[in-house]
Amino acid sequence: MSNDQKKEKPSSSISSFLPLILMGASVFFLMRILAPGEEEKETPAQQTPSQETSAESSGLKDFVFQKGGNGQDIIKTKNFVAVLGSGGGRIDKFYLISNDALKIPESVTREKDDPIGSENKALEVTRGNGMDFQPHLYYRRSISQDIIQIGNPPLNQAGYRKTGPVIDEATGIQEIRFSLPVMLNGYRMEVQKIYRFLPNEYYFHQMTLLRNLENREFKWNGDIFFKSMGDMGPSPDQDDTYSFARFTRFYEYADSMTTVPAVKGGSNPMSCGTSFCGGEKGNEHYHALMNSPNTLKSAGSTSKYFFSYNKFLGHSAGTLSTPDGIIVVNEEDPTGKKSQSVYFSNIHLDKRNPEALPIQKTGENMPFYEKVRNTQRRSDLILIDNMVYVGVRRDESHTFRNASLVKSEFGLDEPDEETRSIIYSNDFFTVFSGIKDGVVWLMRVLYSVIGNYGWVIILIATTLKLVTWPLNQMQAKSMKKMSALKPEIESINERFKENPTEKQKQIMLLYKKHNVNPAKGCFPILIQLPVFIALYSAFSDSIELWRSPFIFWMDDLSLPDTVYIIKDLFFIHNFHINILPLIMVVSQIMQQMFTTVVTDPQQKTIMYFMPVIMIFFFWSMPSGVTLYWTVQNILSIVWQFASDRLSKDDTGKGSLQEAKA
Repeated sequence: MSNDQKKEKPSSSISSFLPLILMGASVFFLMRILAPGEEEKETPAQQTPSQETSAESSGLKDFVFQKGGNGQDIIKTKNFVAVLGSGGGRIDKFYLISNDALKIPESVTREKDDPIGSENKALEVTRGNGMDFQPHLYYRRSISQDIIQIGNPPLNQAGYRKTGPVIDEATGIQEIRFSLPVMLNGYRMEVQKIYRFLPNEYYFHQMTLLRNLENREFKWNGDIFFKSMGDMGPSPDQDDTYSFARFTRFYEYADSMTTVPAVKGGSNPMSCGTSFCGGEKGNEHYHALMNSPNTLKSAGSTSKYFFSYNKFLGHSAGTLSTPDGIIVVNEEDPTGKKSQSVYFSNIHLDKRNPEALPIQKTGENMPFYEKVRNTQRRSDLILIDNMVYVGVRRDESHTFRNASLVKSEFGLDEPDEETRSIIYSNDFFTVFSGIKDGVVWLMRVLYSVIGNYGWVIILIATTLKLVTWPLNQMQAKSMKKMSALKPEIESINERFKENPTEKQKQIMLLYKKHNVNPAKGCFPILIQLPVFIALYSAFSDSIELWRSPFIFWMDDLSLPDTVYIIKDLFFIHNFHINILPLIMVVSQIMQQMFTTVVTDPQQKTIMYFMPVIMIFFFWSMPSGVTLYWTVQNILSIVWQFASDRLSKDDTGKGSLQEAKA
């Protein structure tokens, strides 16, 4: 089609942009449709049943044990508080303490009737569900019963016998042990749990043992399951779609780190090779992996700000120390109980070893992990050795503080590098982790002076604009030079349209004649891109912005600045009215008008409509991110307006002083 024919159809620019309109609208409405609604309450079928000894179709029996255990012990370190109960021999609640490295808003710790949280300025991050570290059994009863046990293993109702807590004066490690006699398929066995809390780390040591007490070999061509913890907290607000979308489960299996989002209604993302999920198929409720036995290295869960995981410390002397596979629940769980379990296949245990305690106290100078390795050589028990991390998603807390103590306890020189990628949501953000940490540090410093993170964001945006001013000017001048040469470039395209080689040669000669370098327009953007990505990551994920108010209606910079919610607008459930994204779009359009020179009508249409497309992506963003972007736009408008009048650029416009002369 010729240029004349194009001019006869001025609507083509709009019609060509129609797919973008439809795409943007589709993305927005799809996000609203898929947004989680109100929290679901547990139905009677989901609630934990009372534990009874039951014979299954396979002829096997569940654990038979004594119920009870109401006593609790509180273990406190510099970084966390753990409440341990004899009922289940488990951690009933786990708190992270607010300190210099982890600033938890006081409004969060005070708002609930929780004396432990209030007294210690601590946040309970296990959502009231604690941590089980519990062995259990599954059979193919029904999907609903399987899911129940994933959320709450029956041994959580058992009355464990407690020993301790005791404190190692040399290291400051606090240790507490629980033991429980059980019957499994007619065999007398013992479950023992050991918790060791390091004084200045966000890591603790947990070991669970299943020991054969019979003078006969225990052979079972079945699976033993192990539930560690549920989803991380805190619980999302009912209408906090953005935070709920950040709840995920992850695991490192067969040398691959995999993240599984918790989705509404479940899904069937993978097949499995175990009878647990029925042959080679998974189901919409959960999936299992067991194609690479003895390769599960870690498993955990994340929320918007926190994450926790078990690193399974496999020892070369044992064959059952590392789990053979994992079961992951696909469904979102408002209670946070149902997450995942790991399992060990084909359990064979030798007859009882006469030694009284699985982990001996002999060799006091021996590193603790060496004692565990010696215990693992025993063939009458299964030892599940866990290094557990619970903390904020940040390198600052994920690193070891006392490397020698950690080495003695776990036999490790440094934290798990693969799991570190979970801190930054994905490998892409990990690349810019250093810049992000620098931004967070700067935010803290400025906040200590200003006292409001909204003004901190504005100050950072202004400072960055000043620092990058020369680069932005270079980009603006390059764009204007290119725009001024547009008529000549179009003439060359017309004259040499049949000869692409000569056309390119003539264009390059034109650039050289007018000292124009097209790459200069992209170079400033490439330089600033890592900083922009780091800023986005910092403002999106930093706990510092949680519950942090700014001014007027912006009362939480970690969430969209919603002022009103329309219930059931057409087919949209809970449509949120947000003000800041609208201001951002207006400022973006004005910025385009002041900083971009475009003569082609179709390009102008695209230029002005792109900010409208951006509203679909910024609508559910944290208001801190949108505030930063809006301030950047406003600063660009003001400074470009001043630059056009107070300086002489290469397009031939005179400065304000020259105009007066």
